[in-house]
Amino acid sequence: MGAESKKLRRCIGVYRTHTGTVYSLDVKGPPTTPVVHTQAKKKSRRVAPVDREGSTGADPNAVTMITGSHDKLAIVWDVHIDVNAGGDINTKVKPEKTLDGHVAGVHAVELVPMPDGPLHALTASGPAIRFWDLEETTVISTYAGHTGPISCLRLRGKKAFTGSTDGTLRSWHLETGKHMHTFQGHKQTVNAIDVTDLDVYTGSRDNDIIQWSRMTGEQVAYFIGHTDAVQCLQCHGKLLLSGSMDKTIRVWDQKAAETIRVLKGHDGGVECLTAVKGVVFTGSYDKTIRCFKISTGDCIAVFEGHTDGVYCVKFYGDLLFSGSGDKSIRLWDARGLASRNSGGGGWLSRLFRCG
Repeated sequence: MGAESKKLRRCIGVYRTHTGTVYSLDVKGPPTTPVVHTQAKKKSRRVAPVDREGSTGADPNAVTMITGSHDKLAIVWDVHIDVNAGGDINTKVKPEKTLDGHVAGVHAVELVPMPDGPLHALTASGPAIRFWDLEETTVISTYAGHTGPISCLRLRGKKAFTGSTDGTLRSWHLETGKHMHTFQGHKQTVNAIDVTDLDVYTGSRDNDIIQWSRMTGEQVAYFIGHTDAVQCLQCHGKLLLSGSMDKTIRVWDQKAAETIRVLKGHDGGVECLTAVKGVVFTGSYDKTIRCFKISTGDCIAVFEGHTDGVYCVKFYGDLLFSGSGDKSIRLWDARGLASRNSGGGGWLSRLFRCG
């Protein structure tokens, strides 16, 4: 058996409900009461903070997933996960809610934790984003202002940030609906966003990454090195990671705006990534997902099974969720990968050890 074969990880579930490419997904632990089983409560648009891995502190065996697709739908899924005595992962994944009425494909989604109970959601379709009450499957607000379709979305605290084919980044106050800033500087589509307490980072089809001041909207730094469109990026501690159609992932020093390392291994453009605990999972047009150790650039796992490009990935509690041009969502066993560098596993590994 070759070295690459030894790295292969097991797919534990394939779910097909969408009729188009799955462009985006998000996963979070449940509110105190699961989103589809709550009683009606007084409505509030106050937004609660949430950690990077998506947990809200409740029972992690029940998880909410949302997916957005070219078919103009966003679907909310109820995901239940358990590990039996033999160590096998058992999952029950069921579509619970369909968010329709979008004018085009849903290119970005985010689940929004609320302080008084049920999760809400943001969906991006065409030139606008919608803020949804998932309990009643109704749109609370619509935020519009871009002159081209929205390609990416990021929530940070009470602000939502959107990137568009019009080449701009916009920020919105989620509770008031007010447009805050327009960030102009990219020459082509803004494909990716991440946000820190002080700055915003954007990746574009123009091959560049720009760091912006959240307070002033001014450009702080350029990250230049990719030779094709930047499709995805994420801040990870003092590092910035970016994936490109040039088939590479770059690890940057945020402060110096310089490349530290280039990760290679994909045979197609890198469409998506998610970094956690010293590793980064990357999805590619080559139909595979890879897991790299950030500190060395070593590929430590490969996930094969999708029959088209992989456009979104999310790590949650030792599981990896992915969406693809093959119209499916897959769940993968990622136990032991993120925990190798942190000295401990996610909740799924802990559940297994304590069983």
